[in-house]
Amino acid sequence: MRHGIGSVLVLLFISGASLMAAGVCCSPVVSGEVSPDVLGSGIGRFNSLLCHDLDGDGRDEIIFGSYEGVVVSAEYNGGDYFVDWQSPRFGTRCWGLAVGQFDDDESVELIVGDGDGQVRSIDGKTKKIEWESEKLVRDAHGLLLHDLDGDGKNELLVGTGFKTDQGWGQIYMFRQGQREHFDALPPFDSRIREMDVADVDGDGDEELVVCCGSALGDVAGEGYVRIFGLHDRELEWKSPDLGGCMEGLRIVDLDGGGGLDMIFTNGYRYREGYMFIYRFEDGDYRQLWKSPNIGPKAYGLDVGDVDDDGSLEIAVGNLAGHVMVFDGVSRQEEWRSENLGRDILGIALGDPDGDGSTEIIAAQGGYIGKGDYTSGYTAPHVYVIDGKSKEIEAVLGEVDQVLSWLKAGLLLAAVVMVAQLVVLSRYYVIWRRGVDKEKRRGGVQ
Repeated sequence: MRHGIGSVLVLLFISGASLMAAGVCCSPVVSGEVSPDVLGSGIGRFNSLLCHDLDGDGRDEIIFGSYEGVVVSAEYNGGDYFVDWQSPRFGTRCWGLAVGQFDDDESVELIVGDGDGQVRSIDGKTKKIEWESEKLVRDAHGLLLHDLDGDGKNELLVGTGFKTDQGWGQIYMFRQGQREHFDALPPFDSRIREMDVADVDGDGDEELVVCCGSALGDVAGEGYVRIFGLHDRELEWKSPDLGGCMEGLRIVDLDGGGGLDMIFTNGYRYREGYMFIYRFEDGDYRQLWKSPNIGPKAYGLDVGDVDDDGSLEIAVGNLAGHVMVFDGVSRQEEWRSENLGRDILGIALGDPDGDGSTEIIAAQGGYIGKGDYTSGYTAPHVYVIDGKSKEIEAVLGEVDQVLSWLKAGLLLAAVVMVAQLVVLSRYYVIWRRGVDKEKRRGGVQ
């Protein structure tokens, strides 16, 4: 009987330890410490997903805004991501973000534009609000910091416009410290969410390139690209109707030949979406390439050396839930992800974990209150994908599976241990009865 009790104790220890180990060993490697509640909904849309060292600590943070009006900064440290900062609630649809210098101190600023038409400048280190704009037209989502007048200080350009057929879209210009805008382009189209400045025609002067939509984009939506002279604000070129809402824009020399390529993406709500490459050649802007249909809503866009092979790739996301990578020169599709969930409308390239390799950061998820085909609500996530292997390295907004498995393993182990203790106590009672019986027999003899 003594050997029986020892065996039970050994089995108790082994089974409990095995169950606890299973909680760790069998859990998924990929997890995130950033809870779903922190993410909100509709995260990373349009211009609200960045990868940048906001606080100057040498690590790039993943920064994203939400439909609820909150901005979150997530940082990698100690093998996982954690919430480095969460803003107070601003106006709904904080889908305009930019990082750069907008005052005279050393730290960079985070510029936040919300759906109510309010723009704020937040110190990257202290997270204090340093500046607020006057109230603008709603959906101040197009943000660009650039030295417009060559005085060594950045001005702020703000593109606005709600998703209607009305020509509400307007570009405002602000100087540092001034709440009122000093200049504005006349209203045109709507949803001015992407702008950039570059010498795209090679004449020595910079141009302002603007993407926008002219109609809602259900069936017969219109989308245009406009190029203005940066100094005289005169319209130099307007694209033909490219369809849908023009949302994505990057200007870069894709092939290293010296000429600048303008990469645009667009899309209807639930139909087609395309990527275009334009370049200034022979005195005119020419379309070099139009992709196959990669929609709906091919909005998220970034360009960089995704797989660290020395050449540039184009990463794009869509409403259907896929991330696609195209070779910047051949324009061939190199990779398409599995379906990661509806509404991958934010894409950024960076190295948030500091391993020296490029990661694709994809913000996914619809927003509360829109349960129709335009933007069905899905649980939001931020995926961090290794650019070379295309493996998912981390998922922000997922339940921490390691902790969940560990808790489940511990709970199950505790239940088994209690059950085994009951069995053990029963064995002990039987054993004691046997011992007492033997003693009584011995006394009689």
